[in-house]
Amino acid sequence: MAERIPNEIVKQISQSVDIVEVISNFVHLKKQGRNYFGLCPFHNEKSPSFSVSPDKQIYHCFGCGAGGNVFSFLMDIEGLSFQEAAIKLAGMANIPLHINVSQSKTPGTNTYDKMIEAHELLRQFYHHLLVNTNKGQEALEYLTRRNFTREMIDHFQIGYCLNEWDTSLKFLKSRGFSEELLEKAGLIIKSESNHQYFDRFRGRIIFPIFDMKGNTVAFSGRVMHKGEPKYLNSPETPIFHKGKTLYNFYQARSSIRKKQSLVIFEGFADCIAAYGAGVDNGIGAMGTALTEEHVHMIKRNAERVILCFDSDSAGQSATLKAGELLQKAGCTVQVAMIPEAKDPDEYILTHGSDAFINKVIGTSLTFMAFKMKYYQTGKNLKNEGDRLAYIEQVLGDIATMDNAIERDVYLRQLADEFSLSLDALKQQERQLYYMHKKGLKKQEQQNRVPVSIMSQKPARKAFENAERILIAHMLKSVTFTQRVQKALQDIPFNLDDHQAIVTYLYGFYEEGNEPDLTQFLNFLNDQHLKKLVAEIGMISIAEEVTDREFQDYIKHVVNQHKWLKIKEKERESIEAERQHDVKRAAEIANEIIQLRKSL
Repeated sequence: MAERIPNEIVKQISQSVDIVEVISNFVHLKKQGRNYFGLCPFHNEKSPSFSVSPDKQIYHCFGCGAGGNVFSFLMDIEGLSFQEAAIKLAGMANIPLHINVSQSKTPGTNTYDKMIEAHELLRQFYHHLLVNTNKGQEALEYLTRRNFTREMIDHFQIGYCLNEWDTSLKFLKSRGFSEELLEKAGLIIKSESNHQYFDRFRGRIIFPIFDMKGNTVAFSGRVMHKGEPKYLNSPETPIFHKGKTLYNFYQARSSIRKKQSLVIFEGFADCIAAYGAGVDNGIGAMGTALTEEHVHMIKRNAERVILCFDSDSAGQSATLKAGELLQKAGCTVQVAMIPEAKDPDEYILTHGSDAFINKVIGTSLTFMAFKMKYYQTGKNLKNEGDRLAYIEQVLGDIATMDNAIERDVYLRQLADEFSLSLDALKQQERQLYYMHKKGLKKQEQQNRVPVSIMSQKPARKAFENAERILIAHMLKSVTFTQRVQKALQDIPFNLDDHQAIVTYLYGFYEEGNEPDLTQFLNFLNDQHLKKLVAEIGMISIAEEVTDREFQDYIKHVVNQHKWLKIKEKERESIEAERQHDVKRAAEIANEIIQLRKSL
């Protein structure tokens, strides 16, 4: 059973950390009025609907309904228990928290945790072999020749796996890991001939891969001499999915958020070389195409993205696909072009860090400028057919741009390049632009129909609004809560969720707690109610409620209760008449009359 943390410690932690600061580590927030807004980390969206209140220390997403306090945010975003979230927050606030962690969540108690633990142990083991042993000397010298400094090796926790069949296997077995689990984790391989297990990465330089929490979840091993494959990567496992992982994202995230920009490389070798050159906001796609999950991670953390892929045809094709995906998600995309068909690693080795920073990253093209260059590939622009095809292709892309000034800039560039009439180009582009807008509008309408049917919320009734406002005030005042309790007497709130919240609130105050939204959210066990309390807590209300307003809110709650009672009596009356119970029907009719009068 998890060890309970005293309420006074939880309260101290709540008062010592700022929810805006904590959430800013995961979501790019912008201040609008009194609150902060950003893209929700719990669902895909293009327009910010995720709101954080520094005054109330709560968050709420108006899109998906997620909400809570700083504890619930960490629990949801990182999959932590309450105790683990409290430990993490206490560490941020420098508050000593003497709690038995093993009781809240014992490492290695399930397959997922044991796989993480095995990877963490191997990362440390491989790094130790590289930097502290004679057997790793050759690998260390190889890295040094390729301009890897000790700082780079330590930062990326680069290691070396001995060129022996079962060193890693023996190391992990001695620590209690089974061969079956290690095979499932992708760390060892079973021979088909003799069914013996052996190390996957033997004789290779090891590059650890971390997830968003900083856990080691995979490795990539590079040969030092001739051998195939050049890079050997961990397979997909329960803890590692290429489509959800970006190399160096965990280490670079603070720099990315600070600069509000990031540089994407094709793989980790380029990413590491660029870090050595001074690019501390670089990440690697690990040789795989960007996925929707990747783009969602990127969009949450940065506004501007620079693509720095290889200059060969495959790299440029990957640049186009990645750029279109990022631009569609609302990112500002730029492209760093590397001359002489080199990759970033090779360019840095040849020309140095300053040239890479100033002549490659510093002169990045807009995505449209890149596409204009890309579309020329394989075309003879002196040939009329190729030239017209190129112009038509570029015009089609210009027509999709929302910014009129940008459209004008590229149209003038196109006119100058081929000595064309600017007016003719504008006329053609305008037709394409309106066709594009019309197509988008039609597509949006088609897409919107099922969504609106499923998600459109009916307007709230007067009694529901009255109950929400009463609860919002009750969350801020014990006296107001007692006033509501006295006014309603035994009449419950009409919505079950609302009644459940006030019941919990009565209990919270009866335990001697003062009004504290964060503490009350911790007091609640029901996740659905937590989200609803966070939503109600975000309601903007006046500091004081006049007697007239108070009576009006109470009247809406009571009258709704009476209307429901009338409906119930009407059903009873119908049943009495069906049974020919005239006396009972008359009594019910009189009750209905009295109820209607009381309204």
